[in-house]
Amino acid sequence: MALRHKWLKEAQAELNDTLVYVSREFGERVAERVYNEAKDCAQRLTCFPDMGMRYKDLFYKGNEVRVFHLRKSSIIYCYDNETLTILSFWNNQRDDSQIEEALEGRE
Repeated sequence: MALRHKWLKEAQAELNDTLVYVSREFGERVAERVYNEAKDCAQRLTCFPDMGMRYKDLFYKGNEVRVFHLRKSSIIYCYDNETLTILSFWNNQRDDSQIEEALEGRE
């Protein structure tokens, strides 16, 4: 049975910022492709939440944090018995040592 999913507001803002940048630099069609890839990946993760790799020993609200790599971005998420929560839409050009700091304080 598939989990339901939700995006934290910070993750949604990161996705939106990425789409604005991609649209400006590479065009609407590429931005649409990035959006569809993120949306499709989030949907697949609700059915197969263990597809992503565990991220170190990091936990969010008692659930292990996992990372699923796309092309130039990653979806950082966790899940429980009912919900897959997307914590961040991470630009892979950023230093991944900043992930823990970036997730602090997210609700």
